[in-house]
Amino acid sequence: MGDMTVAGTHQDKTIIVTGAGSGIGRATARLLASQGATVFATDLSRDGLAETAGAAGCIRTVVHDVTEQQDWNRLFEQIGEEGGQLHGLVNNAGIMLAGSFERSSIKDLWRQYRVNVEGPFMGMQGALPLMRNRIRTHGGTAAIVNVSSIFGQIAGPRYAAYSASKGAILMLSKAAAVELASEGIRVNTVHPGPTATALGASHEPPRDAHGQPMTREQALAQWHSRIPMRRFGQADEVAATIAFLLSDAAAYVSGAEMVIDGAYTAC
Repeated sequence: MGDMTVAGTHQDKTIIVTGAGSGIGRATARLLASQGATVFATDLSRDGLAETAGAAGCIRTVVHDVTEQQDWNRLFEQIGEEGGQLHGLVNNAGIMLAGSFERSSIKDLWRQYRVNVEGPFMGMQGALPLMRNRIRTHGGTAAIVNVSSIFGQIAGPRYAAYSASKGAILMLSKAAAVELASEGIRVNTVHPGPTATALGASHEPPRDAHGQPMTREQALAQWHSRIPMRRFGQADEVAATIAFLLSDAAAYVSGAEMVIDGAYTAC
């Protein structure tokens, strides 16, 4: 895989990345820091954040529950005290619970909604004053990137509640993009397909014709056979798309859905 680092692309920018203790969030935080940004990397896992911060660049770690308004308030207050400007927000933190629609509970639904929808909602609202301050004093745009999923666009068997939450963040993003466009605040979504991360690994294994779970090797072969590129995506490939959407090169991109799935949804 080629070098996706472009030094200076985000020089002197301040960007929040949630769910940065692993996977796509970690890859995104590290990439942005390598491009010159000061990254506020947040997660529930202190150990995960410590590993993320071990990379080169300026990564500030914050233990943060995206479902708690007070945690968001503290994060924005910290940024406000250290300069009061915010260039970008990446709402990446998410959970995926597999289960048939018939057997899924309201608790399962709302647990995913709290993390996958309410968390980004609070983050987007809270970021606005800092983003407006930056635009007012320096011009240009600010950017929000919300991590949805291909299952926010197409139906995924055994992912009814998850799909509902990821579809909700897609439409929330589009509505916000329309409302905030005149202020120079851009909002876009990325839609990863099966990705080689801990969350991606939680995809429930496909079952055979008799309803029996496949072995890990059989499951991987089954997944790969469904993807035209015949492999899972990598976290740094998603991170590169997020970094582009945050960059000045995407200054006219808002309300867009960026699909990163090896042509999975094109079939």
